[in-house]
Amino acid sequence: MSNIYGVTPKGLVIKRFDEIMNDLHDSLSDGWGVNTRHNPKSYLNVQLTAYADKIAELWELGEQIYQSMYPFSAEGASLDNAVQFGGVAREDPRPTFYPIHCECIEGTTIPRGTRIRSNTNPAIEFIASADTRITRSAFNQVKIRAAVVISSEIYTIALDGDLFQYTSSAAATEEEILTGLSAEITSDTLFATVADGLLFLGAVDAQRTHVLVLGSNLTTESVTGIVNFASEEHGEISLPHNTITQIVTAVPGLLSVVNLIPYIAGRLLETDVGLRRSYTDKIFIRSNRMLESIKSAILRNVQGIISVAGFQNDTNITDAYGRWPHSIEMVVEGGSDYEIAMQIWDKKAAGINTFGTIEVIIPGDEGEPIPIRFNRPERVFTWFHISLYMNPAEILPPNYVEAIKAIIVGAMTSAEVAPGTPIIPQRLIEGRIYLNIPGIGHIDIRTFHTTDPNQPPGAFVAGMVPISPRQLAVTDETRIEVVLSG
Repeated sequence: MSNIYGVTPKGLVIKRFDEIMNDLHDSLSDGWGVNTRHNPKSYLNVQLTAYADKIAELWELGEQIYQSMYPFSAEGASLDNAVQFGGVAREDPRPTFYPIHCECIEGTTIPRGTRIRSNTNPAIEFIASADTRITRSAFNQVKIRAAVVISSEIYTIALDGDLFQYTSSAAATEEEILTGLSAEITSDTLFATVADGLLFLGAVDAQRTHVLVLGSNLTTESVTGIVNFASEEHGEISLPHNTITQIVTAVPGLLSVVNLIPYIAGRLLETDVGLRRSYTDKIFIRSNRMLESIKSAILRNVQGIISVAGFQNDTNITDAYGRWPHSIEMVVEGGSDYEIAMQIWDKKAAGINTFGTIEVIIPGDEGEPIPIRFNRPERVFTWFHISLYMNPAEILPPNYVEAIKAIIVGAMTSAEVAPGTPIIPQRLIEGRIYLNIPGIGHIDIRTFHTTDPNQPPGAFVAGMVPISPRQLAVTDETRIEVVLSG
């Protein structure tokens, strides 16, 4: 076999049907001493055509086998098999998780499988993912009343270990006791009000829970805890706050439900394109480089992740971005705060501090509180103005506008665009358009960017879109304009 076919230094090169026919005719013509091509309708030519066709099918089968061995050319089940060599698997479909504020009589257990639904049309149902008991030791909101009203009595509330007391007067009333306690409570993380004969305590941060201890002369009217509910269907299901309010499964002691905090996005079964895109990042789970290992662990183990970037300051002084000496900063879009923090804690080296505005307290090996910090990227909304000049030697397809918008959105959501990645249109987009859209002679790309999602575009300019390490460039089809200039 000639060394120009088969597995070559340039990859696999297969023989086409016409080349196989020529080889067969050359061999027979040389052996018999006659030109076997003389009569295209001869019995011999019919036979050679049938043989050549089967040989061509074998070449095509060999090409399929060859391509199925590599993640960036395999498809379907072959792609699943190929990525397993790197310890990677296709992401299964997952539901969307909503942390729901459940107001209950204290001690109520919300069993796994409890159903609630949204008040939207159509209604979307959610299912409790585990048994959860609502108690004052993990509350987000609580209503307190006086169990007994006694004159000159000390009423005590402890919040996260901080003690607050009020001594009732000689002519004590329940309103006076609760109002006095409310005035005594000073906290940056909780607020207190009195209404309808009850002392209401609520967390400033709707995502945090607190610990409450009451004296024997106080009791709870109701306690609101946070319970995770999973959507009945897989995929990302986005609903506004205060829309999941209906109880489907009657649970004794469950008074009301509502969604007040962001959800953890679900996903459909990962596509071939998505798996190829994430494969490179995920294989760094075995990396000796700490940042790459953390990034890979977050991508692999945390649901709803869109993008991850990592930065470090290995000097002895605070750097220009405010990072502490010998610290790392992870900038993560999507996912649960707690799950992200756990992956950072699991993969970071001992003695390395974490930097960021989001702080999650996780238990250490001995149960001690460990603060893990990271940042969420600020979104930079990017507008594109694409001017096309036609190539007279080719025909521009009729759907060129939709195709170009899809190419740009795909490029902006690819693994190439992470937090801190500047957008260079000529490098990121221009080549993709030329490769996939015929009939284009020249492309002029101009951009406009802003951090305000409601700001209309101003003057479009050529060149790079600068992105800081704590920013992420995003776009959508409504921010892309394609015009034909010539």
